Amino acid sequence: MVLYGNKTEEKREGNKELPERETEEIRKNTIRHILEREWEFFQEARHTEGRAECQDNYGEFIIMRESQWNILPLEVLRSYLDDLIIARHGNCNPVVEKYARMMEYSAPEEFERIKEFLPEVSQEKKEMAEKILKVYMKWEQEVMGKYPNLTKKGRPLYSEGDTPNFTSIETYLRGELLSYSLKTLKRYLIYINECTERKVNLAERNLEEIVARKGYRSLEEVENML
Repeated sequence: MVLYGNKTEEKREGNKELPERETEEIRKNTIRHILEREWEFFQEARHTEGRAECQDNYGEFIIMRESQWNILPLEVLRSYLDDLIIARHGNCNPVVEKYARMMEYSAPEEFERIKEFLPEVSQEKKEMAEKILKVYMKWEQEVMGKYPNLTKKGRPLYSEGDTPNFTSIETYLRGELLSYSLKTLKRYLIYINECTERKVNLAERNLEEIVARKGYRSLEEVENML
């Protein structure tokens, strides 16, 4: 049972035969709730130098986060939305936690001063996050090989390229994964494994979503233009 929605949704959760259109409406509604809550958490985050410029760019925030969530199945989305609801009730901020964990690699001296304030991460959770990260990094390498002009404008791939103000894909993703609950990570890993079996590259699908929202027809169009 989920922590949001009306009684009709709760009764139907276990029904595998929902019409496709209705299932898609539930997905869109779940993503909308996620984005609303993530934006609220994001507004509460504070850099050591004060409010970050990206916190005033709602449009870009929606493009990037919605693109990420739109490629995931409903069971992962609903589990993550539960995480956000529980975090709010528990007076926690998973977005702040994500950026704080990124500092272990991008700003290690600062991280040493704040790490005691972060929730403990179980060994099981760390191992599960690393399994997801290992697959995702291979996908990111494939994308960089196919679209070098497009991807060179983004984050560096590995943590060794981190700076206090510019973190790698590896560091960002690890910080994000560790902010999820164990339940969400388990469901996410199941889907990652399914995509691997079907030879679906989620990193590429995510990038396709981003460029489509920015008005382009394909990744190839942007690559050739650049």
